Amino acid sequence: MSDGKEEDEDLDRRASLVQASVYNFDKSFVNEVRGFMKGEEETLNKILDEVDKISLKRSSEGLNEFNFTFGVLNCFFIIYMFGAYPQHMWLIFFIEGLYMLPKRFSIMMRAKPLNEALYYLDFCWIMNFLGSFLLFALIIVGVAGGSGIAVSDVARETCFNAFLGVALGPLMGANIVLPFVACLFHDVSTMTGLFIHLMPPMCMYTFLWKGSLIKEAWGGVFHLDYLNNLQYFPEGSNMLFLPGSGLDSVAGNAVALYFLWWIPYVCFMLMFGIDLPRKFYPDGTPANPKYDTVFHSTMRGGTCFLIGKVLRGRSREESLKQCEDNCFDLIDFFIYMAFHMIAAVAAIYMIGYPCFISENFHFTMICSVVALTVMRGSKRYTYYTTQMYGRQIRKSFDAKKLKQK
Repeated sequence: MSDGKEEDEDLDRRASLVQASVYNFDKSFVNEVRGFMKGEEETLNKILDEVDKISLKRSSEGLNEFNFTFGVLNCFFIIYMFGAYPQHMWLIFFIEGLYMLPKRFSIMMRAKPLNEALYYLDFCWIMNFLGSFLLFALIIVGVAGGSGIAVSDVARETCFNAFLGVALGPLMGANIVLPFVACLFHDVSTMTGLFIHLMPPMCMYTFLWKGSLIKEAWGGVFHLDYLNNLQYFPEGSNMLFLPGSGLDSVAGNAVALYFLWWIPYVCFMLMFGIDLPRKFYPDGTPANPKYDTVFHSTMRGGTCFLIGKVLRGRSREESLKQCEDNCFDLIDFFIYMAFHMIAAVAAIYMIGYPCFISENFHFTMICSVVALTVMRGSKRYTYYTTQMYGRQIRKSFDAKKLKQK
């Protein structure tokens, strides 16, 4: 009897220990879950804050229903006018440029951390400014009529040849090689970049292949009697000529116009521009830069690493340091400008000439670059909708962890 009683007491004691352990486990588990839920809530709030910041940034850049709708409708409008009323394409370029170019300039003026206003000194921008100014001058002359204001036929033909070669060559080629030329319907900055590279080749298509319609509709503005006598290369030059010669041809005037930009731009960069974005003076003191340039932006975008690896024998760490400090030497600059010159002149030969002799090739090139820029834009929108928030949040959290360390 005593043995049975002892067994019962032992069983009761074991049961009590099991209950106590279960209770303690439940209590600690509940506390752990509560603590986890509290930490999870804080993490979720941080993530939502980051999402709100990203959304606010994209909204400030123009990602909203109105801009997207206007951008899409404007693209449809341009395509329709290009096909149905090609004689008015130049007017669309002029009028839309009056809005887009100043708007882009105001955005670049407010850019952070460096002001981007000097980007407008780049070749493609300058060509669009000159083209718009020339159209404005011809409109004034056409409206003035017989008031004594006139532009000679020689000047008209010379300017037309120069801008025809530039539009069919370097500007058309820029659509292919520049990855930031994309169709983003909501983004005024990106659409303006597309505008200045794609609209000139489209306008010149209408002048070159639909000139009779333009002459009929706008005979008071444009004197296009020389269209049937255009020659792409200087007569008897066998396609080879020195810059400044062959001014009776499209290529000759286009090359001359390019160097009229290239020489002053190189001088400006050597005297002022190359040091403007530099973060530190040679003695190591902070420079407090305010302005950026296209050269520095392009170098930071990967060109510095390419030049350093292929032509300079520079390590990746050295190139990275140059990009961080915006400190590039004269050799880098001359290599950059040499390749810029080679690419621009090559485009006049390799893209401009086939467009000049074949309407089908010209039209195919326009369709091809439209498809290419739309594809780039679609990639950007895919990034916005599937990857942007995750990457930005991870980047923000990684930066905070580094600060904590």
